Amino acid sequence: MSSIIKLLLRYIFVGALSLLPLIMVLMVVNYLEGLGVSAYLSLHDYTNSFEITIALMVAVVALFAILGYSIEKYGRSVFVAVIDRAFEKIPAIRSVYSVSKKLASMLSGGEEGTKKEVVLVEYPKENLWVPAYLLNRHKNICVLFIPTSPNPTSGYTVLVDESLIKKTTLTLQEASSFIISMGADFPRREEIVDLIPTAN
Repeated sequence: MSSIIKLLLRYIFVGALSLLPLIMVLMVVNYLEGLGVSAYLSLHDYTNSFEITIALMVAVVALFAILGYSIEKYGRSVFVAVIDRAFEKIPAIRSVYSVSKKLASMLSGGEEGTKKEVVLVEYPKENLWVPAYLLNRHKNICVLFIPTSPNPTSGYTVLVDESLIKKTTLTLQEASSFIISMGADFPRREEIVDLIPTAN
């Protein structure tokens, strides 16, 4: 009887895992739907008009698309450059805006000069290796961001000696995919396995 129960639980577990990608997509869709509804209600309370609210939301989406196109094609946007210059002249928000801009550039891959390395580091203890983003360094001290699964935008910022990290050729997108999929998507696995020392 116990073997039947174990087998049944195994089938349930495997079935649940097979639906995990669908569940994650539905969670993202649900989040975006909630965000859209919240934005609509806020705008509608302000405009008190269905037509004007929809027009404003379409205009905002179109603005995002135009900004994305101009940045992808030309590497910059005049509109964003104007906002940058304006915010840099306001002492109260200059530092916050600068940090937010750097984080957005890092998470999106940014320009060639702003792309961050993906490294391996032992965390939270020895013999447990995790991928981390190398954000900054000073002399032999590295500033790492260690993302958590399945949400790579949350995690821990740590300072470690450069000798304690192992450099990889993983891209930011590959590392993020590995983290979001909780290891199901394992890019460059031969390289990663070779970097991790085996226990004696």
